Amino acid sequence: MAIEPDTEVHPVNFFVVGLNHKTASVDLREQVAFTHSSIRPSLEKLCAQAGIYGAAILSTCNRTEIYLHAVSEQSAYEGVCSLFQDEKGLVSANFAPHLYTLSGEDAVRHLFEVVSSLDSMVLGEAQIAGQVKESFKDAQLADSTTMLLDRIFRQARSVGKRVRNQTTIGDSHVSLSTVAVDVAKETFKTLDDRSILLVGSGKMSELAARYLQEQGATSLIVASRTHAHAASVARSIGGEARYFDELPELIKQADIVLSSTASPHVIINPDMLKGRTKPLLILDLALPRDVDAACGEMEDVSLVDLDDLGTIAAMNQRRREDSTADARAIVEEEVALLLRWAAEHAVTPTIKEMRSIAEDVRKNEVAHLLKVLDADLSDDDRAALEAATEAIVKKMLHAPTKALRESVLTHTDYETVTAARVLFGLKEESESIQ
Repeated sequence: MAIEPDTEVHPVNFFVVGLNHKTASVDLREQVAFTHSSIRPSLEKLCAQAGIYGAAILSTCNRTEIYLHAVSEQSAYEGVCSLFQDEKGLVSANFAPHLYTLSGEDAVRHLFEVVSSLDSMVLGEAQIAGQVKESFKDAQLADSTTMLLDRIFRQARSVGKRVRNQTTIGDSHVSLSTVAVDVAKETFKTLDDRSILLVGSGKMSELAARYLQEQGATSLIVASRTHAHAASVARSIGGEARYFDELPELIKQADIVLSSTASPHVIINPDMLKGRTKPLLILDLALPRDVDAACGEMEDVSLVDLDDLGTIAAMNQRRREDSTADARAIVEEEVALLLRWAAEHAVTPTIKEMRSIAEDVRKNEVAHLLKVLDADLSDDDRAALEAATEAIVKKMLHAPTKALRESVLTHTDYETVTAARVLFGLKEESESIQ
């Protein structure tokens, strides 16, 4: 269970400790990854450690990062290392060199970049936003959240949405299977009721077939040299398995052919395309190529191979890269907003204590005055005295309160807060960092 610190929160106590595809091999990433069922007990153990107020675990195929609200960077780092050792059975020397630790503003910026896919292996990929959302949901279920984590993760979701809606970073597809679908959508006005022929059982063509179905294609036939394999693929994607020797006739019935076999030579030639009565799009996803290049010169036949798809994907990647400046500008805006929120909250305890002390003094002095005067004031007179003294306190505290709020917006070292605590005789505590 997360234990909230006594004082107000500030991002200086927000940390991220982890590794990703840039710092660790896939083998190490597999070793430190958390299954969904292991996240909650792991969070409970982590938050039971001294100096850890709360935490959230983000574990994907490309990264395992633990976001923490902790008393210090050392507490955060040691807590994560201990978790990896105890829960994963790893030796520190095997993973520690691959860890990165970020704190405060840098940690906030990192999370905002992660949720915006700026730190992803595939720039602009959409899955990471949902994964960040799920990681915080898991933390909530494990009761390992704090006010600071809640605020930062909620704002992270807003950042992800802004980047997705206000830039084109995710508009253009970059995986070959999704680019293939884009080509199909450009070739035909609509994919509704289009017939798809899947030749072979390559993973890329299978993915493309699934995407085409999502876009409205309804008839899907699978033909492979091994009929049992064709039947297996057909069942997995809701299609119909046919024998490979039926290929010439099946091509005539198809609107879109996805070919991805392991054949060392072409399996589709111009003679097999004769006698068609409708336009045909052939997506050759094999290497070596499955389709004779001469097929692309035939009337009403569009032939697209891996090189063509790669060219489109590279162009789309450049478009995404062109959007990074806009995305990073949004991230910086949101980081500034978070820091402003934190700064305004950092002085709240001091202001409350100043007002509490002043109010205690006011009440005591009014009571002392009434006792000395031995006056039997009417209710109206007593109310007037209370109002007058309250006004004096408010006016005297107005300037220092305003100065405190303004100082933390321009100074990150909080000298004014420290001075106020000394001048008002408040107890020493590092309120702005916990």
